Amino acid sequence: MNHPNRLRLSKLSIGLIVALAAAPAFAQNTTAGVGGQVLDANGQPVAGAEVTIVHVESGTVSRVTTDANGRYNARGLRVGGPYRITADKDGSGDEEVGVFLALDKVSQIDLAIGPAELDAVEVTGVAGPVLFSSDKMGSSSNVTRDQIDSFASIRRDLQDYARLDPRISQTDKERGEISAGGQNTRFNKITIDGVATSDTFGLESNNLPTAKQPISIDAIQEVNLNIANYDVTQRGYTGANINAVTRSGTNNFRGSLTYVFRDENGVGKRYNRANDTYSDFGPFAT
Repeated sequence: MNHPNRLRLSKLSIGLIVALAAAPAFAQNTTAGVGGQVLDANGQPVAGAEVTIVHVESGTVSRVTTDANGRYNARGLRVGGPYRITADKDGSGDEEVGVFLALDKVSQIDLAIGPAELDAVEVTGVAGPVLFSSDKMGSSSNVTRDQIDSFASIRRDLQDYARLDPRISQTDKERGEISAGGQNTRFNKITIDGVATSDTFGLESNNLPTAKQPISIDAIQEVNLNIANYDVTQRGYTGANINAVTRSGTNNFRGSLTYVFRDENGVGKRYNRANDTYSDFGPFAT
């Protein structure tokens, strides 16, 4: 004989299992987005205009159509650029070139169709910043590909570039330790293309499973540094989340070569802590 309470509990358990199985899986964002409004010469929204978004280096093309308010949105785009964005309606169009999209952000690009005939220009302003916005999910910053190319790093690790955020400090350069807001370095998390690459067993001090990161810094397009981010898709850290996205392929062949050089001019005297003395370094091999 089945107890009625036990029967109800079994039905509830089955319902929870079905609900969890149907729930979407959340992951780190690895793409960018663009949106805006298409207007005519009189400042009125243009509905039904075709907006073409072209990633110049790879030739990838995305097309969207404006709604009744002249707005368009495109998601899941490659990070970086350059992009060429054009709007066309009945043979009249507008183009925006040299657009670069940031990781996990939606860039605002407005376009105008038709010749602009202005009798007067009126400029208005709003005092004070916007304190509350639906797209603000907490403290975060981005390290672009241009910054990676211009910033010198001997170890060529993500930890070196994370220091560009003033809230992150490198507590031990040799071991690659970084601290976000003074917290323990073990509280950080590193993801590459949304896949967690953190040190699961706590053997390394750089938050990675090995002394060197699994991919070259040349393969990274952009780095997103999240600190106290109120986003339900991000979990597993209370310090900093370093989310790196790899570069997209292009139609051009390219490569890079790096090396480390050291000679007598870049070495100082040896310091002996025991007796507080200095001595000359040994000879360099030729």
